Amino acid sequence: MAAAFETEGRTVLLHDTAGLRKRARAAGHALEQLAIASALTAIRFAECVVVIIDATQPFEKQDLTIADLVAREGRAIIFAANKWDLIDRKAGAIGVLRRQLDRLLPQIAGAPLIAISAMTGEGLPRLMPGVLAADGAWNRHVATAELNRLLARAVERHPPPAVKGRRVRIRYMTQPKSRPPTFALFGNQLDSLPQSWLRYLQNELRAAFDFEGTPLRFSLRTSKNPYA
Repeated sequence: MAAAFETEGRTVLLHDTAGLRKRARAAGHALEQLAIASALTAIRFAECVVVIIDATQPFEKQDLTIADLVAREGRAIIFAANKWDLIDRKAGAIGVLRRQLDRLLPQIAGAPLIAISAMTGEGLPRLMPGVLAADGAWNRHVATAELNRLLARAVERHPPPAVKGRRVRIRYMTQPKSRPPTFALFGNQLDSLPQSWLRYLQNELRAAFDFEGTPLRFSLRTSKNPYA
């Protein structure tokens, strides 16, 4: 089901997919299979995806699979923890979910996480601001000079490791595109950069430029000329 509405001067098209049951329960049911196919198509065409999880059973395998697909498709993402009215000890509970989210899905660490209750309406007014924040991060473009100041600080604090006795050198960084934000790194032996170091740089970018709620991508370009 799709519905259009206006918010903050923008037209938003909401596509509400059917709830997905666990794969084992859906297997062999034609309508369930159609619902899954429809949801996957919606993800691929969306700009921002709201992943609704059960606050009483958060981050089950299917939740993580869907969220990982959203990240791999390069879409902005926000999490809504539903059934918050069933959580007895609310103090600190959202912080626990936040830490779980960042640990289980580091590729989208910091994505907006909002506690809601479809039954009572709790938290629902915070959903749209979260969507707009994630969409803003997804569309954000950072000036090259700012990126290279951050790169210099990041390399000084935590230099890339040496490979066969030679230090991996990153000379330059640009952002050739957004939607999702994509960063080009220029230097030598960049193919040897470990994923852990790229994750470190990703976290530095998120913290400095408010890229929460969107996957970040890197393009590694080994060249003697950083402008090539």
